[in-house]
Amino acid sequence: MPQSRLVCWRVCAVVGVAAIVASVVVLLSAGSAASSTLARPPRALYYETAVGAASYAIDELNLSAPKVSTQVVDVGTASLFGIAVGGPYVYWSTERGVRARGAIMRASLTGKHVRRVVPGLRSADSVIAVHGYVYWADRDAIGRVALDGSHLQRHLIDLTPDQDDAVADGLASDGTYLYFSRCDDNTIGRADLDGNNVDEALISLGAKSCPQGLAVTRTHIYWTQLGSGTIGRARLNGRDVDGRWLNIHSRQGPFQVVADRAHVYWTWGGVDGSPSYTGRADANRSHLDRRFLADSLYPMALSDRKPKRRVTPIAFHSYPAPRAAPLRVASTPAVAREESVATLAALERPQRRR
Repeated sequence: MPQSRLVCWRVCAVVGVAAIVASVVVLLSAGSAASSTLARPPRALYYETAVGAASYAIDELNLSAPKVSTQVVDVGTASLFGIAVGGPYVYWSTERGVRARGAIMRASLTGKHVRRVVPGLRSADSVIAVHGYVYWADRDAIGRVALDGSHLQRHLIDLTPDQDDAVADGLASDGTYLYFSRCDDNTIGRADLDGNNVDEALISLGAKSCPQGLAVTRTHIYWTQLGSGTIGRARLNGRDVDGRWLNIHSRQGPFQVVADRAHVYWTWGGVDGSPSYTGRADANRSHLDRRFLADSLYPMALSDRKPKRRVTPIAFHSYPAPRAAPLRVASTPAVAREESVATLAALERPQRRR
């Protein structure tokens, strides 16, 4: 992550200003889960939430009634960019900090055995798990590593960095291909899971579309568009593109998106200290619930693994406003900027979360 975005994340967090304008996709995987498409209906949603003024955790929401959640792992003050579930583990990506570079972290689904799987990443962003591997987008390449930490490939797919030193914003997989979004190019690309046959523009969108979060099902790919208040959808072959497939009725997002055959979920809110939520709608766009889950921050993932039995009912927290999303700014000095939603909308070039 360029230093300007890193500074903005930290300063905005201190002053409580949420200049949130984009997303990192968080998806799930094979072995037990998937946005690489799930083999079974999802049983749980994993998400980041605040557990104190500057402390965060990954929680697990049981998607069956009654809607209850339980904490999986306390991540402390770490800034998360992505969450994925693979086998008996939950994985997350963290940003580069003062004392350490970015990393891919791992813990058991019981919250134990926390370890750093991939250290020394320049800008660990989106992360997914599929077919025994964890994939992530770093500043100069898309990498992967086996679930047990072996077979590390930091440069599985080398792409030309855009002007903000990023090669991809969102990642997703249907179990056959790896999909990636590129904001500056307004495109969604595709490659084989082994990194071959790269097509950087499977889907070309309109100017300033800035696709961010990605999700896939057996038939469609979904993406969030920066500051549009809409989720786009297309067929997996790149046809039938609809950049405004779903209106979430808020300009505060959508940021991230995950999906299964029955539902689409997205994160939104949190601007200027306002509450943050996960919304949900049926795959046919009916039954739109903008506040399906409260106090959920930006990363999330679906899983078909059975949730843990010991649960705590979901409740609204009284903690201070959630950490602000880092602001992706092109061609600006390395100085944190406090921008309102109206100011961001007026900028000539889109801003985005990284």
